Amino acid sequence: MRILRFIISGQTIRPDPACDFSNIAKGTKGYLRAEFLFSPEWNWCRKAAVFTVLRKEHPVPLINNACEIPAEALERNSFKVYVVGEKDGYRITTDKMEVKQNG
Repeated sequence: MRILRFIISGQTIRPDPACDFSNIAKGTKGYLRAEFLFSPEWNWCRKAAVFTVLRKEHPVPLINNACEIPAEALERNSFKVYVVGEKDGYRITTDKMEVKQNG
């Protein structure tokens, strides 16, 4: 299993510079996992990662700030990801980040 690690700071998502995002092959299933490191604004939120490809969204709940990346997001040359968090009367969303894959 390969892990892609993302850093969330407020409403900004970016790749962890210590994580290798190169040579991701499209078409995988059950292999890629996403992990997220959050700034304090996200404390106590229920969180979901949303993977978007061709304007179709594939939301996945985060368990221990991680999830498997759905196969539907891995069929094209790239996918976008953003994160949504909610708690009582509070909602926070990140911008979108594109992840490129090799043919």
